[in-house]
Amino acid sequence: MRREATVARRRVVATAAPADLAGLRRRFPAQGDRDAVVLDFLEDDLAETRGSLSEVSRYLDDVEAALGDAGTDRGRLLGLALGRGPLEQLEYLSGVVQNLRRRLVQVSARMGR
Repeated sequence: MRREATVARRRVVATAAPADLAGLRRRFPAQGDRDAVVLDFLEDDLAETRGSLSEVSRYLDDVEAALGDAGTDRGRLLGLALGRGPLEQLEYLSGVVQNLRRRLVQVSARMGR
């Protein structure tokens, strides 16, 4: 049962559609490129956030698979604990989420015009 939930989560992450900001883009007047650039950065931040979360999710899937496998040995667990892991990805995710929040503030400020 646990593996089915893991597979379903991975499928949702892998098939998530990129953000569609067309409605938001229509809301801004075409007074210059500044708004378009901010929205482009917002799209990029969303994509980077999604990608980072996907990497962390894959790591958790690997850990769950190892723990659920009766044949898992010490080396496999140590490899997961000491090798490839989510720490760098989580640090990157933190920065990307900060950028995302900053962009949301920029967009909200432009809506007040």
